[in-house]
Amino acid sequence: MLDFIVDGAVDVAEAVVRAVMVDRLKAALPLLPCSEQALIQAIFFEELSEREVGLRLGVTQSVVNKRKAKILMKLRKIIEN
Repeated sequence: MLDFIVDGAVDVAEAVVRAVMVDRLKAALPLLPCSEQALIQAIFFEELSEREVGLRLGVTQSVVNKRKAKILMKLRKIIEN
């Protein structure tokens, strides 16, 4: 007989919801212009700070922050539809 150890810290429903959201995000990213995809890639996948992204793009951290917020709102609308 197999014994299973249940990890109370792991919420299966939460893991499933997270996986579905990641799939939706992957589908939504290509719908963005290349410059917006690059910014999201740098911040969330390359794990660069907004300051580092700003230096790369030649803009201030506050400009990167505003662009990021606008892009995230756009992604949220795409994902919710």
